[in-house]
Amino acid sequence: MEDHRILAHIDQKTGREQPLSEHSRNVAASCGKSCEKIGLSSLGLLAGLLHDSGKGTMQFQRYLRGGDASQRGKIPHSFCGARYCYENWGLDGSVKGLTAELLAAAVCGHHGGLPDVTGVTGDDCLRRRAWPEKEISYEEALQNYFQESSSPRELDDLFLKAQQEVGKLGNSIRSLCEKIPAGGRKKAFCFLLGMVQRYLLSCLIDADRYDTFLFEANEQEPQPPDLHALWRELAEKLEDHLKGFSGRAPIDQKRRAISGQCLRFSKNGSGIYRLSVPTGSGKTLSSLRYALNCAKENGKEHVFYIAPYKSILEQNASDIRAALGLDDENAQTARILLEHHSDVVVDDEEKEEAGRRELLTQRWSPPVILTTTVQFLNTLFDGRTGCVRRMHSLANSVIILDEVQAIPVKCTLLLNAALDFLAYVCNCAVVLCTATQPSSEELKVPVIPGEPAQMTENLEETFAAFRRTRVVDKTAQGAFSADQLAEFSADRLTGCENLLAILNTKSAAASLYRALQTRMEERSQEERVPVYFLSTSLCPQHRIDRIREIRDRLKAPGAGRMVCVSTQLIEAGVNLSFQCVIRSLAGLDSIAQAAGRCNRHGESACRDIFIVKCADENLSSLPDIQKAQEAAAEVLDASRINSGQFGDDPLSPRAVRRYYHDYYHLQDQQLSYPVSEKDDPKLFAPTDLFDLLSENSLSRKSSAENRVPRPPHPMHQAFETAGKLFEAIEKGGLDVIVPYGEGKNLIAELCAEPDLRELPGLIRRAQRFTVHLFDGERRKLSNLGAIRILPDSGAAILREGFYHPDLGVQTRRAEMDTLIE
Repeated sequence: MEDHRILAHIDQKTGREQPLSEHSRNVAASCGKSCEKIGLSSLGLLAGLLHDSGKGTMQFQRYLRGGDASQRGKIPHSFCGARYCYENWGLDGSVKGLTAELLAAAVCGHHGGLPDVTGVTGDDCLRRRAWPEKEISYEEALQNYFQESSSPRELDDLFLKAQQEVGKLGNSIRSLCEKIPAGGRKKAFCFLLGMVQRYLLSCLIDADRYDTFLFEANEQEPQPPDLHALWRELAEKLEDHLKGFSGRAPIDQKRRAISGQCLRFSKNGSGIYRLSVPTGSGKTLSSLRYALNCAKENGKEHVFYIAPYKSILEQNASDIRAALGLDDENAQTARILLEHHSDVVVDDEEKEEAGRRELLTQRWSPPVILTTTVQFLNTLFDGRTGCVRRMHSLANSVIILDEVQAIPVKCTLLLNAALDFLAYVCNCAVVLCTATQPSSEELKVPVIPGEPAQMTENLEETFAAFRRTRVVDKTAQGAFSADQLAEFSADRLTGCENLLAILNTKSAAASLYRALQTRMEERSQEERVPVYFLSTSLCPQHRIDRIREIRDRLKAPGAGRMVCVSTQLIEAGVNLSFQCVIRSLAGLDSIAQAAGRCNRHGESACRDIFIVKCADENLSSLPDIQKAQEAAAEVLDASRINSGQFGDDPLSPRAVRRYYHDYYHLQDQQLSYPVSEKDDPKLFAPTDLFDLLSENSLSRKSSAENRVPRPPHPMHQAFETAGKLFEAIEKGGLDVIVPYGEGKNLIAELCAEPDLRELPGLIRRAQRFTVHLFDGERRKLSNLGAIRILPDSGAAILREGFYHPDLGVQTRRAEMDTLIE
């Protein structure tokens, strides 16, 4: 009877019902279509059919029909399909067992995320998911499921096809691993199989969530765009935009030459390619030119532009929208391009728009996606289902990784293997863009380059042609104090109008700023030069205002005399050009970025960038910078002995290759994302995420010590443990709203106990006036009574006396006493 149909969903407002058979078929079709991109269509169909088979119990049906929201998530239904895989097909070490395991893990993980297949202590976590402790009425669920939704014969037929698909894909992955050094081959193979598992789960989660969304919204899936026509249209708009650059200076001609090479390279489809070009050479639009034409010529579904920092993304996203004629924030633009870099808090009246944006950011469905490295890495490695859901959207895409050298060093091997998976399993064209291209050939798991690997020709000649700076190494003179560095900076101003000094820590930069201010106060009014300060101690709006002021001063005729003291944040996509740069010793990648802020547009024939050591920098909590300094010092020393080996340029491609050779050697223990018991008490010995996501050696060690066999699975990855441990950027610390500009008014409104409906809007507006405090800074300010946590909103605010008008957040008591007076 109609009333006794097995249901998947009920709309409690309207009473509309979705039968389980309909939902299962919809999810199977969608999941199979997404899995087809990597040759696993039958596996995807089977996962979709099985995923909600546990909803066939009368207990679950009573919950649905009763509408008891308190029971949501408490009645398990993911167990059934997983157990069916165990009982019907078995999870042994054969291809058959691998196919069954891929299905079982995806089905039982489509709500809570992938479980550890085998725990680090050797326990069978996957089996525990399929046989939960509470009563689950397995036989009843299966019987009702087979009556309306599928049949054992259909599932067996699909499984045979899926088994063939998995065997074929496994052979392809094994062949791919032959290109990896023998020492890393076995782990790489296991890791890539784990990526297949994550991809399958991604397809299933998205198919399930999206069909549920369509049912609840009572909508039909919209018609997909004509991608070939869209890529052609966007490519033509970009060409028209590029024609507007009519500069005839030599540097403009060089930029056009690089852009033309990228256009010609667009015939090359899937693979991993390097766009190694100097800073200031126009790589953003050149890589976009390749991407659009590659998508058009090779039938790609998405173009991803991925930047390491939000500041770079926002600036380049604006340029990309303008180049593609998508400046207007309207519905048409939203269907074509999504900019995704952080969660957006919206007012109550904007909830419908919020829901639409959440759907877009979780699905990455528009053809052009602009996002951050953090979002990209989370999509590949974070265990949360919202992150996993996006992964399948990367398949058959063009992926531009801008400033790839900025990837956290701990993620190196994870990302290398993931990029190999995307390029050679998921049919992606991956472009690694940077002026300082990391060379991974000597690593246990390298990036496997396409043929040809380089998008542009004659690297050494190209870098030599763009050379606009001369590196002057002053490190042999020892470490400069703040006063000595201030004197050195002032002396440089005798030969130029303006100067940029970049240091590695906020405290060292603040010390130099004070020393320069003191020096300027000792000069006559006519001899004084304005000094500006930039660091993350300033809130975003303060930095924007300060950069705008600096840019206007640099452009003003005859008024460009100034000094800017900054941390390395100025190297992250801030388009400023100074006549001289002083850089505290750092990695060659950072030095090259600093050089990109000097004589950026070739205003002069050549300008100096001085490399110095800074005595005021405490790098004890910044080991990556310490190692980068050591590797850069090796190159600078070698260049001092024989400058010709690097073409008289310690930033040449040859020098950069030497730098990464030394840097990766120094960081060998960090490349696999090391973790230990302090990160998770379950880890009884040090390990790393690459191991947890491949062989899971701890589970083998535990089984051997306890003299019990490991579970007989074909794979043993600790997916859940690794997913919880992964952090693209370190969490912790505290965001505080600071009393700068409008921030003062926002703090006053928040302290006045506003209506709860107003809070989301106030918090959203306050993002521009927020500074992130690391734990040490938070403790110091808390001890000084400088931080107040508001009870209603949970927002943290900073007392006005602790925000300096030039230096931003300050934590030293002596300074605070002065400021408060």
